[in-house]
Amino acid sequence: MSKTIPDKLTNFLQMMLPERNELLRKIEQECQEDYIPLVAPETGQFLQVMVEAFKPKRILEVGTGIGYSTILMATTGDGWERHITTIEIDTTRYARACQNFRDAQIADIVNPLLGNASDIIPTLTDNYDFVFMDAAKGQYPDFFSKVWPLLNSRAMLVIDNVFLNGWVIDMTWPERRKKTMVCRVRDLLETLKKHPELATSLIPLGDGLAVSVRR
Repeated sequence: MSKTIPDKLTNFLQMMLPERNELLRKIEQECQEDYIPLVAPETGQFLQVMVEAFKPKRILEVGTGIGYSTILMATTGDGWERHITTIEIDTTRYARACQNFRDAQIADIVNPLLGNASDIIPTLTDNYDFVFMDAAKGQYPDFFSKVWPLLNSRAMLVIDNVFLNGWVIDMTWPERRKKTMVCRVRDLLETLKKHPELATSLIPLGDGLAVSVRR
């Protein structure tokens, strides 16, 4: 659980979530057992609500993990065609994600890419209606600068873990090597706040979400 959101509130939010299907529960268990990062359940539900409300046709995900959030975005709602491009740097997680996409029967609408997002994003030729960023936190400013030219007008950008256990709020860090990461995420939030072409709100779900819409 997040160190910035009261446990009582987090427990209540999770208690009010709809039941996840068998595959999603299986992935949740695997992530817990193998120490693989996973969006908080309440964050995943928020992501689904945003996708269903916004109905994006082209989605870009930076940070696949083993495909949990990709599946959430691919399977929520119906009535519109969508295509998801998702980028993962870890070869083992990439392979597991691809299998999960097949198990979820969404492989035909998901294009998984293996490699460093900083290298891959500039090679993408599509524009996107919705971007979900949940990868290396210290690289968030670089990812944003490279994603920005790919955002359609009115595109939505959702960035996870922007509170960083509260370190970004207090500008403190448990060890010196985390200082750069904390400062970079705080700088990105300042950039989003001041950006003339973005409307941004910070949402206290999970470990913090930054939600921006391109004006």
